Amino acid sequence: MLQGLAGSVRISRYTGSPIVIVHECMSQPATISKDPLRSYPQLIAAFGFLPNLFRAQSALPRLIEAEQQLIEAVVIRPGRLSRTEKGAILNRVAKGWGSDYCRALFGHSFAAMRDRNPVLSDFSLKLAKQGPWVSGRDIGALKEAAFDDTAILEAIATTAVAVMLCTLADGLRPSLDTDLRSAGVDEPPKIPEPLDWPESAGPYLGSSSGSAPDSRAYSVLREHFGFVPNLYRLQGGFPELLDAEVRWLESVLLSEPGLNRVQKEYVLLAISAANLNTYCATLHSQVLDILGIPLEECDRIVEDHHHSGISGTDRILLDETRKLASLPSRSSQRFETERLRTQGFTEVQTFEAVVVAGLANFLNTVQAGVGATPDFPPRRVFGPKDLYPFSGKSRPTSDVIVPDDPDAALVARVQRGEINVFEELVRRHSRRVFGALAGLVGNIDDARDATQDVFLKAFENIGRFQGRSKFSTWLTSIAINTGTELLRQRKPSESLAEIEGDEGFRPRQVQSWEDNPEQMCSASQINDLVREAVLRLPEKYRVAVLLRDINQLSTEEAAAALELSIPALKARVLRGRLMLRESLAPHFIRQDKTDA
Repeated sequence: MLQGLAGSVRISRYTGSPIVIVHECMSQPATISKDPLRSYPQLIAAFGFLPNLFRAQSALPRLIEAEQQLIEAVVIRPGRLSRTEKGAILNRVAKGWGSDYCRALFGHSFAAMRDRNPVLSDFSLKLAKQGPWVSGRDIGALKEAAFDDTAILEAIATTAVAVMLCTLADGLRPSLDTDLRSAGVDEPPKIPEPLDWPESAGPYLGSSSGSAPDSRAYSVLREHFGFVPNLYRLQGGFPELLDAEVRWLESVLLSEPGLNRVQKEYVLLAISAANLNTYCATLHSQVLDILGIPLEECDRIVEDHHHSGISGTDRILLDETRKLASLPSRSSQRFETERLRTQGFTEVQTFEAVVVAGLANFLNTVQAGVGATPDFPPRRVFGPKDLYPFSGKSRPTSDVIVPDDPDAALVARVQRGEINVFEELVRRHSRRVFGALAGLVGNIDDARDATQDVFLKAFENIGRFQGRSKFSTWLTSIAINTGTELLRQRKPSESLAEIEGDEGFRPRQVQSWEDNPEQMCSASQINDLVREAVLRLPEKYRVAVLLRDINQLSTEEAAAALELSIPALKARVLRGRLMLRESLAPHFIRQDKTDA
């Protein structure tokens, strides 16, 4: 897709700064010396020999060179942390990851020692395996243990390098080197279950001017993004890391003997989504948009790439690379190189896929550690509700059997090409969709326009509808997303996501209503009062009440449309009804009569 674009520039402007992607032909890699001592001295210095993990990448010498520079900057170069402290981090992460190869490699090259402070290795293990839960409290604990910002950044970078190497070992599966002994079977370190999803955003480390604004790293970032993203700016206090990281980024992304740039960004986006990394998913979505992939398509890749419009071979590419994501909930299946080869991917492309996965995990780890905040408003903010293993199937919301879909036959006919039949689906559901949107956006004209958008989106994407839910439920979810997006364009909107610890509404007027309120108010007055009261409800409760009480969806259908669990949906409906009751109470409560 990007072949022949050498020297071309595409610019897309967002809030404030442009992103610029420059496509240029990379120079051919230098010929590698047959003597590894001359070709990779830093790797020899780090490990005492050239590990098979790097020999397995011999078809891509430019990548080995870039990985060597990164390891040299982070692991070998003296810094705030000692070589033994860095070795302790590498060993701890390899054990927590469960990588037999890296356990043997790090155990051989970095002698085990008692940690200077267990808080350091505990932090690194949490960062490697539970990145989304890292918060300012974890950074505060390191600072209380006398680690300054520079030392903490070194620990984050060392952890990210360990994660990257474990990813490469998972994907490339190198044979154990003759210099290494099997690490044996060890009980992996226990990782406490995370308690709370972090509520406050970063950054966790102070901004540093270690990298000059005119440094090569900043220049390259401006050239390819139009600005210096927060993720890299927060690493300015470690200029050697930033320079090596940017050189690795160039080597991985900006040459195309194997995968093209769009495919690599697909992998970065899919793995960032699997790792629940809002920052990186936002950044790579914006880059893909500049490369010609609409943001709506990026959203589908984030949610479930099987429902996206990418090619079948690219779906399989994401199937396999997502197995290399770093969260514990990643697929238990192993990365299958053979499956990619049967789909026409070359050996070089397969190697690149693994390396790009390693880059994604590296960047996700660094971001989780430094707490970089998104450079653009996120289209998707990950939270606790996303902690479901990816399976390519919709998340079940209950154990009940979904009833037969009365629209199934019509949908099937439209999918077979009988497009005129879609008019009947519009006729059946236009009132429900319009009602949901009118209640959500509170404006009749906007609701009419949005209703047309909903049916247009449904028509354009009906080929992807697979019947895992009723067509009406699927259509309602499109309506909710369309209405919510319209509200976001008006003003910042609260998330409709399921969040632990919803604010605790407590009704103050739970009183009996008059048995016959029509005696007090006319029917038209009642309708106006109820409509106004519904519109005053907070958005997430308003939507829940509209779906259940106005549109008469079942609990299961409403939960599926909002991507909530059934208990969460019921809780929102109950709170919405109580809020509504309290709002209307002054009009309908029984008034005590007193003698004149």
